[in-house]
Amino acid sequence: MKQRTPGSIFIPLTLLIILAAFMMVIPTDFIPQNGLKYIIPNAWHQLTNVLSYWVVWVVLILALLMLLVVDGINKVVERKKFAKLTPAEQAKYLEESKMGYIKRLIKSSSQKQSDEEEEEIILDHGFDGILELDNALPQWWVAMFYLGCIYCVVYITAYFTTDFAHPYVEYEVETAQLETQFAAWVKANDIKVDQADMANASVEHGEEIFVNLCATCHMADGSGAAGPNLTDEHWINQIDTDLYRNIYSMVYDGSPNNPAMQAFGQTNQLTGLDIQDVAAYVYQLNQEKPAITEADGGLAPQGEVVEAWKRQ
Repeated sequence: MKQRTPGSIFIPLTLLIILAAFMMVIPTDFIPQNGLKYIIPNAWHQLTNVLSYWVVWVVLILALLMLLVVDGINKVVERKKFAKLTPAEQAKYLEESKMGYIKRLIKSSSQKQSDEEEEEIILDHGFDGILELDNALPQWWVAMFYLGCIYCVVYITAYFTTDFAHPYVEYEVETAQLETQFAAWVKANDIKVDQADMANASVEHGEEIFVNLCATCHMADGSGAAGPNLTDEHWINQIDTDLYRNIYSMVYDGSPNNPAMQAFGQTNQLTGLDIQDVAAYVYQLNQEKPAITEADGGLAPQGEVVEAWKRQ
């Protein structure tokens, strides 16, 4: 007679499996972060989200009641089988039951059948001297198989009758969540031209953005191509008395004199903090680095000289 799996083991384990299934099916209300270190925070966030649904609690409570009934039936069956054993078999069963479940499970996984036990389960057919044993599948394997079948039916039904597991729907939901998060972040952290401060800017970050977005028209060194030379003392647009804020306004709002100059701030291609860094880098090109003249391969000056913005 085999030892039964105690209710203290299979009841919590089954409830955890049901809860895990809900965590996979119910959509997340957040954008999961990538990386191994975020596995536990992501799982905890999704767990709290799943437990906020009343239907989850109903299913868990019903499952718990059913599992308690099953455990009670197993105990009754165990007592009836035990009563049919010989005294020696009963003593052996009681001795094995004193062993911990985990220890007993490990022992059974490495324990071989005796010759007598194999003789009892040999099937009456074979081929070329090879005989087949009528071994019963482990209960955990059978349980996983049936759970997998049930999950397959639920998954296929949900896939064809709901929006669950459709990549384009998940993409739209995730994009909407990201846009909402970005809008909230911009509202809380972004800046306008009157808040721009070169002292708080990262010139290195500004250079990276400039090379990726601005170098196409202004060249990586600011010498100009389709856009004007940013290293000389001539300026086409003069909408602010302060040079740094003038540059910031050009990047944020675009140029009133040249529609090819995009409004990177208004179109949300760059945040105000990004533009603060880009403006600091352009200011450095114009005020701290040597001017690139036509003789050096720079674009011819455009606009007018602003005396107050000349290099000191």
